[in-house]
This record gives sequence, C-alpha cells and structure tokens, in this order.
Amino acid sequence: MGNGVFSYSAYESIKVSKGYSGKSREQIFVARSIDPQMDPKAVTVRESRDSEEHPESLSIIVALDVTGSMGMVPEQIVKESLPELVGTIIDAGIPDPQILFLGIGDFVYDNAPLQIGQFESSAELLDRWLTRVWLEGGGGGNNCESYNLAWLVAARHTAIDCWEKRKQKGFVFTIGDEPVNQDIPAEIIGKLTPEKQPVRISSADMLAEARQRYNVYHLHLNHDAASATAVRQAGWRDLIGQDMIILDDYKRIARTIARLVIDRHKPHAKPAKPAKPGDAEPTVVDML
Repeated sequence: MGNGVFSYSAYESIKVSKGYSGKSREQIFVARSIDPQMDPKAVTVRESRDSEEHPESLSIIVALDVTGSMGMVPEQIVKESLPELVGTIIDAGIPDPQILFLGIGDFVYDNAPLQIGQFESSAELLDRWLTRVWLEGGGGGNNCESYNLAWLVAARHTAIDCWEKRKQKGFVFTIGDEPVNQDIPAEIIGKLTPEKQPVRISSADMLAEARQRYNVYHLHLNHDAASATAVRQAGWRDLIGQDMIILDDYKRIARTIARLVIDRHKPHAKPAKPAKPGDAEPTVVDML
C-alpha cells in the first residue's frame, strides 16, 4: 500500500467536508466494534513498498492507545495535527513517508486489543484508516496496556522496502500513559495473529525483534496526576532506555514524532518549519 500524495490542502478539504471541527469524538470515530479489515487475525503482512510515485518509502507505525484515558489523542490528530505529522517530515526533505495506524488496548480485558491499518501516504487514505479505529475505551485494573503488540506487528507482520532495499530502519511509535505487559502469552499471539504455533515471548525479546528493522520509541503522556506517577512510568526506562520520551502536552505528539523521524532517519535534513508562524519548538524530556 502507500499510494497517493499527501498535501495540506487535501487534508484541509477533508476536514471541512466532514465537518470535523464541529463534531465530537463519538461522531468522528463511529465504530462500535473492530473493523473487519483491521482484524489482526486476518492480517498476514502489511506492506510498505517503493513505487514510481514513492521511490524512497519510509515506513512509520503509529500505535494509538484506545483505552478509556487516551481517546483525546486520536481525536486531536484527526482534527488538528495529521498535517503536522506528515507535512513536517516531507518539508524536511524526507519525501515518501508511509504511515500505518494501530489501535492498542489491553489483551487481558479488551475485545479488540489490536487493530491494524495499512501503510498509506495520501491525506484521504490516512484519514480513512485513522477514523476506522474503534476507540473501545477499555483497559482494566492491571496497571498496564499491551503496547508490545505493536512490536509484534512490526517484527512479524510487515514487509518494508526501506529496510529490505536500503537497510534503512522504519519507525514504531507507541503512545500511552501506562506500563507495558511483561510478556505476550502464546494464547494471545494465537488468538490475535495467524501464527500456527505461537510461543510466549517477553516484552524485552519482542522489542529486540522489532528493533532489528525499526527504530522503536515510546511516548509516555503525562496528561493527569496518575500518568505522571512513578508507578505509571515503571519499567519503561529499563526496557527501552533513552527511546522513552515523556511529554506533558498531548498536542505535541505529532510534531514530536515528526522530529524524531527527521533526526534519526536523515540527520542532515533541513530543519522542519513550524506548522504555524510563532509556534515554539516542542519540549521533550528524554528520561525520568
């Protein structure tokens, strides 16, 4: 996948035609169950390929926490910051980003803890897959969410030309406000994927597997008193090191992702322009 070209004007037209500015979260994200096309059980592989239109594709996975406390993030991306995410990368001299949106929940409690979109480039298709995500609003009392499922998808269920042809790693960004499960049980892998002989894997090993082809980051959002506690941030520092990014403002998520891609993928790219005149640079705290 990944056809089409992104433009600011195209996305602005989509926002106006769909009336996003005047709609609630529930009116935009209308799914009340998992979309069959995003059901991980039916996904063998998602492809991010070069084409005449996109000769240097760069694969980027954005995994959104769709539990009860995090619904404002996909809403804000749809209403405001998708152009900032994609456009900033393109403006910095990386012309062919292809973005896949995931929905991530809790595999212990939720009906749809993993939802898988497609790698896309155009405003229309990015909007299409993003707004298909079911904001289940679940999660539970186990003080963790299943962000490691994003690493499972990246490692075992994607095929990406940036790595296969150029040995350039793609990117995985998980976004959330809780710790991650310590492992992925075999029964969960068998339930959520087409794997025939699943085996339990620890989060550390799953992360290492994903890192073979992807730069992996976790954006921890301090959006309330609970998410800012040491309990909520527990384990991330030891697990992912300096690739844990702490943000206080969820409205800076898109720009932070874009700038991390620019800095890691193309260190000598020209500096990205602020999305609007007078915008400040994002404040990113790398570690606890």
